[in-house]
Amino acid sequence: MKEGVELEQLPEIERSKIVRLDKLISQFIQADKYIFVNPIWNFSYPPVMKAYIDAITVAGKTFSYTKNGPIGLLQNKKVLHIQASGWVYSEGPDVEEEMSHRHLKSILRFIGITDLHALFIEGHDQYRDRAKAIKAEGLKRARELAATF
Repeated sequence: MKEGVELEQLPEIERSKIVRLDKLISQFIQADKYIFVNPIWNFSYPPVMKAYIDAITVAGKTFSYTKNGPIGLLQNKKVLHIQASGWVYSEGPDVEEEMSHRHLKSILRFIGITDLHALFIEGHDQYRDRAKAIKAEGLKRARELAATF
């Protein structure tokens, strides 16, 4: 908001957006564990997930600027990132094309979260003959992670 402008002075539509964003960030800060689930779209995640990540990356709430640079304010939190893709991007020749997990990992470190676990369910389009097995293995690994997460 512009300096000197009070929430009450804004049009209703802007006030409601600010209130909604504040609820989202408060909800995020209060949680101890997070699960992000996404498909890969154009080497990254869908725009709605990017918008959510932008909404929770807020100076003074999830990170702070200091004379030595920014510091993350969220400590002792745990994240599981589950990502599905028809192609294999977590390893091999196309690893540099994957942007969502790398971006999420950077943002989480930026806001102070370093305990990140990942589950990639991928290759079911690239290896169509193994698609059912890939999905079954992904579900099995998800159950195992759920038991310890």
